[in-house]
Amino acid sequence: MTFRIGTCLFLTAVLASAGASGWAFAIQDLVERRVTIAAGEVTLGASLYRSASAHGDLPLVVTAHGSAPSDREGVLFYTYRAMDLGFAALSFDKRGTGESTGEYVSFSVEGSIAQFDDLASDLAHAIEFGAQQEGIDSRCVGLFGGSQAGWIMPLAASRSDLVDFIIVGEGAVTTAGQEEIHGQILQARRGYESNPEITAQDIAMADNMLEAYIGEPGYDPLPVLEALDIPILWIFGLQDAVIPVTPALNRLQNLIAAGHDNHHLLVFPFGDHNFTNRATGERYDLVGPIRHWLTENGICG
Repeated sequence: MTFRIGTCLFLTAVLASAGASGWAFAIQDLVERRVTIAAGEVTLGASLYRSASAHGDLPLVVTAHGSAPSDREGVLFYTYRAMDLGFAALSFDKRGTGESTGEYVSFSVEGSIAQFDDLASDLAHAIEFGAQQEGIDSRCVGLFGGSQAGWIMPLAASRSDLVDFIIVGEGAVTTAGQEEIHGQILQARRGYESNPEITAQDIAMADNMLEAYIGEPGYDPLPVLEALDIPILWIFGLQDAVIPVTPALNRLQNLIAAGHDNHHLLVFPFGDHNFTNRATGERYDLVGPIRHWLTENGICG
């Protein structure tokens, strides 16, 4: 069962929840080619994945990282979902991790503009590299990632004419400063990130403090989001206690109302930051809704 509010598609637990056993991709079907990508002053260790049973040139998804110092294995959730959807996937080690050179830099509001510039540059180089590889259909290239990647992927796409779509899981839409104050308030309430005892009242308080924030903004994604015209699917869970979901939805709805209808919203009422249904304890199936969105919007058709 589904219901719509404006341009925002909500899926109930009846349709949307599925455990790992519901995912179609079989690990034994994976073919991995390990590569290196020259990305300006750094070199990225990466892997190009495709299904062994696939034939011909495949469309490509390049995965992007959250804020953690994660390598290519840290984004396997997105890699496998991309392969479930019939894409080849290019995943790389974040700079300063795994086989990638450079320095991993922790998030800070003051350093966010320079940091995101570097990370978007790395992703843009990966896009360029992936599109040139044998067995890849460069006419259809997308980006898929979550959390901090919600800032990085649109910025990278703004620097490349190769990106045809973006899928953002639980991504930030506020300024870096607003996101940090929101996170600090919730961190003070929970003591550690995964505590499920954060309440709706706690999140509402953090949302209010975010809207009242007048400090250093750091990186602001809105100018980039206003300029992009490629389809972007934003996936949120209303019980996410890591990123500011309601402020993100408000900003995206404002963009859509202003005519930027390339932004599309998919909201899971019981979802958390890891796409887990808090009502059932099972992870939501993203593949079905994403496949529907790709088809509905004529992406890679």
